[in-house]
Amino acid sequence: MAIPLIVLASAGFYCIAMIAMKSWWVGPSPWILIAIAGALLIAGAFEVLALKQERLGIVYVGILGAEVLIIGTVSILLFGESFTAREVAGIALVLVGTALAWA
Repeated sequence: MAIPLIVLASAGFYCIAMIAMKSWWVGPSPWILIAIAGALLIAGAFEVLALKQERLGIVYVGILGAEVLIIGTVSILLFGESFTAREVAGIALVLVGTALAWA
């Protein structure tokens, strides 16, 4: 599997864990706890796989950039959240930084 796909998979599972964490406060249950733990374990496994093939800084920046994009989208679509202009600028800077690092 190519490094960008491994990084994206890791970020995706970290995002699943974060969404489950947010859901925990709505209605805690053992199933949500299992989802959080499972998603974190899978995300970590993908991250380790990526780190075997690429430098730490590049893997970390890639995961962070993908998480920002995924969580930003999910927070708007699933949770009805919004961002201030300053927050959008911060998100944009993270994405630009990620693109520069991976170019």
